Amino acid sequence: MANDDSVAPLTKLPKDIPQEWQESLLSMQTMLSPDVFHFIVSAYGWSEFVRRVAIHHQSLFCEALHWHFTHQDEVIVLEMPALYRDHVADTLDSESQYMTRIREFRMAHSAAIAVLELNNVLPIESSSFRISILADTLISGAYHWGYQHHTQQFGVPCDAHGRRLHLLIIAMGKLGGHELNFSSDVDLIFLYPEEGTTQGDARTTDNSRFFRRVSTQLIRVLDEVTADGFVFRVDMRLRPYGESGALVMSLAQAEEYYQEQGREWERFAMLRSRVLTGEAIDKKALDDIIRPFSFRRYIDYGVIDSIRSMKEMIQREVRRKGLTDNIKLGAGGIREVEFIAQSLQLIQGGRDKRLREKNVFKVLPILVEAKLLPETVQVELLAAYRFLRRLEHCIQELAEKQTQTLPTDNKEQQILAEVMRCSSWSDLLNELSRVQQLVNHHFNGILGEERQQGAETEDFYAALAHGDLTAQSLRSQLLASDPEDSNREGKGDQYSLENLTDFIKKIEAFNQESAVVNLSTRGAKRLKTFFPALLAACLKTQQPNITLIRLLRVIRAVLKRTAYLELLSENPPILQHLVDLAGQSEWMVARLSAYPVLFDELLYPNSLYAPLQITDLQSELQQALLRIDLKDEEELLDALRAFKQINELRVAAALLAERLSISQVSRYLTQLAEVILQACVDQCWRMMKERYGEPEKLNNAVDSLENNYGFAVIGYGKLGGIELGFGSDLDLVFLFNRPIDGSTDGARSLNNSRFYTRLAQKLIHFLSTRTNLGLLYEVDMRLRPSGSSGLLVSHIDSYREYQMESAWTWEHQALIRARYVAGDPNVANEFAQARSNTLHQLRDREQLQKDVSDMRHKMRDQLEAKQSGKVDLKQSPGGLVDIEFLAQFACLAYQGEAIIPHSTSECLKFAGREALLKSEEARELVKIYRLFRNRLNEMALTSGGNFIGEEQFERERRTVQKIWKTYLNTAD
Repeated sequence: MANDDSVAPLTKLPKDIPQEWQESLLSMQTMLSPDVFHFIVSAYGWSEFVRRVAIHHQSLFCEALHWHFTHQDEVIVLEMPALYRDHVADTLDSESQYMTRIREFRMAHSAAIAVLELNNVLPIESSSFRISILADTLISGAYHWGYQHHTQQFGVPCDAHGRRLHLLIIAMGKLGGHELNFSSDVDLIFLYPEEGTTQGDARTTDNSRFFRRVSTQLIRVLDEVTADGFVFRVDMRLRPYGESGALVMSLAQAEEYYQEQGREWERFAMLRSRVLTGEAIDKKALDDIIRPFSFRRYIDYGVIDSIRSMKEMIQREVRRKGLTDNIKLGAGGIREVEFIAQSLQLIQGGRDKRLREKNVFKVLPILVEAKLLPETVQVELLAAYRFLRRLEHCIQELAEKQTQTLPTDNKEQQILAEVMRCSSWSDLLNELSRVQQLVNHHFNGILGEERQQGAETEDFYAALAHGDLTAQSLRSQLLASDPEDSNREGKGDQYSLENLTDFIKKIEAFNQESAVVNLSTRGAKRLKTFFPALLAACLKTQQPNITLIRLLRVIRAVLKRTAYLELLSENPPILQHLVDLAGQSEWMVARLSAYPVLFDELLYPNSLYAPLQITDLQSELQQALLRIDLKDEEELLDALRAFKQINELRVAAALLAERLSISQVSRYLTQLAEVILQACVDQCWRMMKERYGEPEKLNNAVDSLENNYGFAVIGYGKLGGIELGFGSDLDLVFLFNRPIDGSTDGARSLNNSRFYTRLAQKLIHFLSTRTNLGLLYEVDMRLRPSGSSGLLVSHIDSYREYQMESAWTWEHQALIRARYVAGDPNVANEFAQARSNTLHQLRDREQLQKDVSDMRHKMRDQLEAKQSGKVDLKQSPGGLVDIEFLAQFACLAYQGEAIIPHSTSECLKFAGREALLKSEEARELVKIYRLFRNRLNEMALTSGGNFIGEEQFERERRTVQKIWKTYLNTAD
């Protein structure tokens, strides 16, 4: 046993043991030696979990405690499987009895480990190792139990040569590193070696279905909460394609995924992967896939930037959720030690096999041997990691809670201080603060980024912030502050006495507002730190007074949120970004004021002005969802909204900085919507399937690797046309292809139509419910078959029939821009064929002209806004919508076989190529359309609305009107 110097009991036997504990303690006293029994007495006073297990599973608990006390780790790993088999031996034919037994076994051994760790008998390395061995034993045992039952039903899964196949269960995260927390999820990935079929006397099935059945049962056996509790919460989100991916896939499919789509964060995740089950030959094949994916043959310094990005993402999450007391994710926490180790491992792990160690405790000394870490740093980091991990375990062992947050209850604080060998709660906090500062110092030294510091604030800006300057003195000092400024004389209006007097009055009024006057001491100090510099930057903008109004609006929004005041005071560059954006965009100010979580983005200009590509968007959202409890719907909705707000802000910032064109902005915003829609579909499907089961499939249905839902989201309008702007709503139609008369296979079965209707309702709820972080999108369903009176979800056959036989011309116009955006790719293919067949129908040209022209007039009468001296750039004659209608008319008049594009610009180009419009007309319309869209998007960011002056774009609007009259035979 480790920690021989700590075997003495922490406290003497208490004189006043509560009555309800006495009976169980007296009974156990006869079952245990004195040197073990006194540890239980101490733990009884600390842990509600230990008391509960000791009372309900007394005999098994005492056996487990004695066994752990008298055996070394090396013996534990060898003998644990035999103990498990003895305990479940007589329950192999009854699933309910088996589930009870493995829950008893898990709780007894977990409680035994907790008793020894709380009494400081087991060091953290040993306790986390033993919990991991316990998990290995139960996961492997439950798999083999389920495998045996399924082979009796379906035969033995085999490869093409008749070799028996087993599932490869990959343990990830802390379980993979033999460092599992006391109360933790187990992160798993399921792979099977090869395609094939089962063999035997029973009815056969293909290997994919066999292992999917085994995996589904395994998760249920481990994860399901029964009257006896649960074994382990199972998290499958690290598998290829995440939540939308197949539960189990072949090695060949996994290899294709990691080679072609593997994300940077998955390299880090795979660093700690460990295979629990399977044959040696298959484990070797898996290693040949994962090793080159995680470890590069060359020295890979690129991982440093990836670590920084991951850490920045976590820091944003910590601030947004107020997790500053989280010892895992907060500054100087467990995650920073892990990041240091993992980054150094990946840098040279391709060349040095020693660095492929999965356990952080073990790898830190190896980093010294590899000359990647100074020994003094390693000693400090290892001690800090031990302290933080033990603190984490003790927090969780008090009540078996999955948390890394310090308790707020006084009694729990006192207990935690006692088990951590601290004299008081404040003593524990002081030691924790010292450890975290040390870890954060080393993290920043190894992986941190130098941040520019702003120049010292001028005294007169401090005076200005307090309203102690006159307009004249302020003007004199502003003009004198930069004698080399070549535009000094041009700033006469900007620095006029009238403007500066108004500027000072706004500051004085702000300082007298009750929210400012009543600021806490800490908040007032932070405001005083950055406010002068903010005003200095504001005065250098083109319109200081307008910028000041906007900035004060932002400051008011965060006055009571000290974390954001600290962010502004400690990061001078963030002030400049804030001022720059406020000077350019009212939209940006509104977003920052409404959602202060976006402030974090200003801290990282490299990402602020560089929106992510679609694969990176998917990866970022997947990582964000990995950090939350997906069963907490409120937390899930907020995570999705934060993701959208952050990435929309990035696109807006890049546009204002002229790093993106409007067409690129529309593409980014459309891709963002698609990623969010897919994530929402994935989560809604998961929730519906858990509740009602999966809808019945067609007999000849072909499963896909991901999103095999039988359900698809079709984007119409700007979404379908890849033309989303800021604030655009989503025009959606929902389709499904599973049998209408089928039903789900769950205990609470629904017919397929009702299931998909509820799925669609859930999806709309996800998108349009307003939380503290706003909504995702307004949803418009009026373009579905039969409009508002039609079914919310259409079967693909009904949709196809409606479009061919019942739809109006304007619905075919809308269909041009319709496009699959999320859901099942199989349904997408059926939709694409239905769209093509509909759009390629032969139409009477004169009737088409009349239908399109009539609909345009009707729309203008309903939607065109009027304002004296102004023109509605969208709806007025010659405006943007007229161009869209011209493009749609030309495409519907087409009588060839070529594929009709989705976006208006591409439709116009198509019309020019196919002589549906004159080529010069098509080119001119594309040019004007982009010009109008640019202007409308700019107005959405700066002032809002669609109005322009009557003299603006007059030539362009006349050109559009002329072309309209040529083709649509009407006069406006």
